[in-house]
Amino acid sequence: MFKAVVFLAGPSSRSPGENASPWTHWQPHAQSFLAAKPVHVYIADAGLQVFLNWYEKLSAQQHSLIQSVSWCGDGDSLGKHGKEIRANTAARFEGRWKEHLYNESKDFSDCAAITSLLEYDLRHAADDGLHAAWIEVHGALGGRLDHEIVNLLEFCESLTRMGCPAAYALGPDALLTTLPVDGHLAVGEQFSVTSLRLPSQSKVEIHGAEFSGSFSLRQASHGLSNVVKQPPLKIIPLNVHEPVLVIRVSSTEE
Repeated sequence: MFKAVVFLAGPSSRSPGENASPWTHWQPHAQSFLAAKPVHVYIADAGLQVFLNWYEKLSAQQHSLIQSVSWCGDGDSLGKHGKEIRANTAARFEGRWKEHLYNESKDFSDCAAITSLLEYDLRHAADDGLHAAWIEVHGALGGRLDHEIVNLLEFCESLTRMGCPAAYALGPDALLTTLPVDGHLAVGEQFSVTSLRLPSQSKVEIHGAEFSGSFSLRQASHGLSNVVKQPPLKIIPLNVHEPVLVIRVSSTEE
């Protein structure tokens, strides 16, 4: 499985964790992110500082798993010391560092640039026999509403282009996926499953919930407000080109 961690410039308080393990409630079905396999890192502009803070909290063994570090952006968000920070980081990851500097007048977001780089690397990884991807994203949610919506749409469209089962874990409670996943939710916890692509051809199979079975998500509201009844919760998208958005809502007792 191709494994990656993405750092955007949004609030890190809703990003997936301060170490290499997923602190989301989700993981690939029958897989573990802690397995000793290479991890690829992708950083958008000012997400560099979030990455460096995250990196300092990893163990030496986790450091050794980082195979590549790709930074991209126009440098407008790093401040007056941005070039110095990038240069120091490049030296620190010599041989693994890749830098993509864009013009400030570009007509696409840093998130869009990240997904393009990631998809390119995934296509090459497929040549090596890796035919699924698990991508954890720091800072995708919780910032400006326009950025949050665009990030969701960019990641959704990215999954439709990958051609293999994949997931973007967007925080502790949100996941965009075409990959079967296990949800580590307790009895009574609420969750919703929906599609960001309308009209939608998304179909999903759900196990362990009040409403279990196979469902077509023909409208955005289909799949709202389900409840965990018999853990483990399993969510299985049935169309690799139609991502589903899964959101942990709360416990029914909250």
